[in-house]
Amino acid sequence: MADQDRVTSIADASKPNAGRIYDYVLGGNHNFEVDRLTAQQILKLVPDYPQMARYVRWFLGEAVRRLADQGFRHFVDFASGLPTVDHIHQITPAGTKVIYSDLDPVTVAYGQEIIKDLPGVRYVACEAGKPETLLNSPLVKEFFGTSRKVAFGFNGIAFFLKDEQIAHAMRTLYEWADEGSRLFLCDFDTDASLQMPEAMDLFKKMGQPVYWHTSQQLRRLAAPWREGEGFKPLEEWIGVAMRPEDKKTPFVDLLRGAILEK
Repeated sequence: MADQDRVTSIADASKPNAGRIYDYVLGGNHNFEVDRLTAQQILKLVPDYPQMARYVRWFLGEAVRRLADQGFRHFVDFASGLPTVDHIHQITPAGTKVIYSDLDPVTVAYGQEIIKDLPGVRYVACEAGKPETLLNSPLVKEFFGTSRKVAFGFNGIAFFLKDEQIAHAMRTLYEWADEGSRLFLCDFDTDASLQMPEAMDLFKKMGQPVYWHTSQQLRRLAAPWREGEGFKPLEEWIGVAMRPEDKKTPFVDLLRGAILEK
């Protein structure tokens, strides 16, 4: 694709994009009017969405800071969205190497434009349910060398994956990683009894059907990863970062996070 065509594709303001919508609800500026209008539709159905997005990003930040304090300098993140607003490369020490990934080609291309020539950051296409396409690529060995002691991010994505996809991803990551690796993840602790038919239909039309999992199911699907810290309500992870005006809402109260160990 010619450079001009590639830029035009990235900056297509005629269609909403999931990554740019998420950026908008987080307070970022890498979005268009079409994304903001679609976000308003979602907010009518799920008014908790901005608070949920903030909590997930705050959890990511808390988990990353803890892992960085433990000496982790290699991070691989799945379903990353746009690398804006306190994402991994913005909060880790100098010398840290981060590989972001996403299924959506527009999000990937736009993410690559955002990180530009940052030496310690890469952004590639990868389906979260099939992490082997990233792990077995030349990039990982080029970027990380022979070390496979890695911190994996898997946040807010189980909601969009079937049980078998989650189980495959967890097993693949575990088998690839060195001893001492970590996996930090968060998602909802709920089941199909929580009905949001209109919202679920909207996500389905956006190409992201929703699947329900309880924390017990996520624990089972995450095996053989061992539970280190979690699964705990996100407010217990990020309590010091909460603002007084951020009162818990029903959906936010269902969010759980964990740091798992190999």
